[in-house]
Amino acid sequence: MTNINSTARPARLTAARVIKLMHAGAALHCSYGPVVWALDNGWEVSTPVALKVINHPGIAAMGDGLFGFSQTFRHQN
Repeated sequence: MTNINSTARPARLTAARVIKLMHAGAALHCSYGPVVWALDNGWEVSTPVALKVINHPGIAAMGDGLFGFSQTFRHQN
């Protein structure tokens, strides 16, 4: 099982790696000003990787966005 709370960030977070972490329980969050994507363990995720992740069929938006775009995404187990 993947430890989502590990402090050692991998050198390169790929979409597959982020999805694996999310399957293990991590959530992906988006914040604005500037746009920053991060897992809830604090690891920053690049925008291109985050966009691939949120378009994956196993990832669901949690519906917490103020203007229609969700800011939290989780894996549908």
